[in-house]
Amino acid sequence: MKTKDKIYCNSIGIYSRQLTKRKSYIIEEISSENVKICNDEGRLKWYPRFYFSLSNEPEIISIQIDDKIENNKSDAIEVTIEFSNKEKYWLTFTTPKYLDKILDEESYLSSKHFIIIKNLTEKSILSTIYKLDEQNELIENCKKY
Repeated sequence: MKTKDKIYCNSIGIYSRQLTKRKSYIIEEISSENVKICNDEGRLKWYPRFYFSLSNEPEIISIQIDDKIENNKSDAIEVTIEFSNKEKYWLTFTTPKYLDKILDEESYLSSKHFIIIKNLTEKSILSTIYKLDEQNELIENCKKY
């Protein structure tokens, strides 16, 4: 990285109102650990270099809710997410009520790809996916096809 390079934000960290994930910024000044950019508020500010890279991360291009939501309080719904680099991932959304039902039948549930939300609606699923992506937690909660 050097001054005037275009860099891309890979993580917004604690700067949710100042940075946008995947947005490009121009380096105005640089130090060994930080870069100074003009942020989303129009201010020149120093940020840790690890929030940025010279290459842009793939973007979400589609989110497909694979199952019909029949009971928004106690279903399990699979969702497929495709990125601009053609990679596809899937995860399952469910509710606390659904987990209670499973745990009545089994003594445990082990899964990395379950996301638990209060009610299953398209809006809540999509907003959760985008929030996980914003916080760099989406891919780690998904399974790759």
